[in-house]
Amino acid sequence: MKPLSAFWRRAACPDGRDRWCGECRGGYFRKWCATHRDAYNTRQRAYYRRNRARLRAYNREYQRRRRRLMRAGRWKQRRTS
Repeated sequence: MKPLSAFWRRAACPDGRDRWCGECRGGYFRKWCATHRDAYNTRQRAYYRRNRARLRAYNREYQRRRRRLMRAGRWKQRRTS
């Protein structure tokens, strides 16, 4: 049995938690993307077109912050499994 912290919060569910744990939902999503590659890519492209300005502004700010932290020696690299 998995701890409650393994389940993402979700306001739409009666108990406030998703019915799938994060690991299981991630596995399902990866499998879904592999079998529905064209639909996923189409949806992603449409999202990017609709939100291009906002995404570009976010990415610019992220890169500025990242460069500043790297120069200060405070950037934490993500661990890869």
